[in-house]
Amino acid sequence: MNQWVDAEVRVRFEEVDPWQMVWYGRYLSYFEVARTALMERFELLADRIVLLGYRTPIVSLHCQFKAPARFNDLLQIRATVKAPETASLTFLFEIHRPADRALIAVGETSHVLLSEEGKMIYKFSGPLRERIDRMVAFCNPSP
Repeated sequence: MNQWVDAEVRVRFEEVDPWQMVWYGRYLSYFEVARTALMERFELLADRIVLLGYRTPIVSLHCQFKAPARFNDLLQIRATVKAPETASLTFLFEIHRPADRALIAVGETSHVLLSEEGKMIYKFSGPLRERIDRMVAFCNPSP
């Protein structure tokens, strides 16, 4: 069972569409809030990764909407990471509305590892590997 890191956001008026539901594009920024909270715990924010000489662009994303979120809803966004098989990271997300325990959305983003020059890296190494290993161990504890 995965360990999750949680973050909260309150839906702002500017985030809703004419139907008074959160506009679909906002969910990706909500995912980013939770992913940032997770990465920060392990000194893996984008600026730190750049200082280590790497980039981690998103190469795929998926979001499945389960229920609408609306203006002023307090949302809990959860993030975890799968154990990688290559030098890539796949994050899983859940968005819940604690007030009624509704599952609002689930999603996933996949990131690859590039050098400063934009070349694909196929193996984590050095300080980056140590930090990623700690994050993966936290999110995927042994039974």
